[in-house]
Amino acid sequence: MNWLTGWQKKIGIKVKKLFKKQTSYKETSDWKNCPQCKKISYKPDLFSNSYICECSFHFDLPPKLRLDSLFDSEYEIIEAPDNIDPDPLNFEVKDGARAGYKYIDKIKKYRKITGQNTALLCALGKISNLNAAVVCFNPKFGAGRFGPAENEHFLKATNFAIEKKVDIWVVIYQSSGIDVHTGVTGLYGMSKSIIAMNEIKKAKIPTFAVGARATAGGTYASSFFMHDFIIIESKCVENLLFSGKRVTANILKGTDQIPDDFGRADGVMKSGLADITLENRKELKDTVTKLANIILKKEKSIPESLEESHESSKDFRKTASITS
Repeated sequence: MNWLTGWQKKIGIKVKKLFKKQTSYKETSDWKNCPQCKKISYKPDLFSNSYICECSFHFDLPPKLRLDSLFDSEYEIIEAPDNIDPDPLNFEVKDGARAGYKYIDKIKKYRKITGQNTALLCALGKISNLNAAVVCFNPKFGAGRFGPAENEHFLKATNFAIEKKVDIWVVIYQSSGIDVHTGVTGLYGMSKSIIAMNEIKKAKIPTFAVGARATAGGTYASSFFMHDFIIIESKCVENLLFSGKRVTANILKGTDQIPDDFGRADGVMKSGLADITLENRKELKDTVTKLANIILKKEKSIPESLEESHESSKDFRKTASITS
């Protein structure tokens, strides 16, 4: 080994350590850079504004904060089943550039970062005095993967909702789709989630899908469109689609041009694939409450602000009856 090779190795070690240190700093930093307006925001300020930038860009909202903002007060967490193997294929790379890679190690990392056993955080509680079951995908857990563990967690939440006879079922979608590392066992999740949604419908429970940022693949192609209402939480939501623009363009092979609004909130609305786009996520609780009250005909629970928009409460009840 000559002196140049020795220095290269030393420099390489220093650079790696530097990059590692910078990455660690970025994760623990109290500042976030907005990809839309490029402004750097102080995290406590974002926290107080539901993780919404001054330019209206919506950062990913941690699932725990979502539950806190939706439920009236305390709520019951539906724990994930502990007997499900998240890595049934024991996925491992034995040679090549990624030799020694084990997927179970990544699962352990996701669990440590999020404090969750699956990519879902599920809970039971009250939303404006309505009994509700809420399922939140966590994008920090494998980009909101939907694997065997998530499948069973989703089914467990469904069973709880039916047993408790909840008034509404809400799912906050932010998922990259079926976990490809789990093969066919992961793909089962598409049919399982559809069956679960059918059971919810048989119980006559109104359902709400909330598109929050990216929702793609098998998750998008299965339970997402099974809901009574599909709500997009803000105008800046993107990647509500089965596959990305580049992949879709390759499939079409130049026969059709991919529109600029493909997968964006405005494009999804224009295509008739969603019912409503909110100005921001702060409107979600009130919107779900109003729609649920109309469907369930809970006249006593109708918000006063909604009644005031009609000349009399009788007119409102008549309108609600016709709508439902």
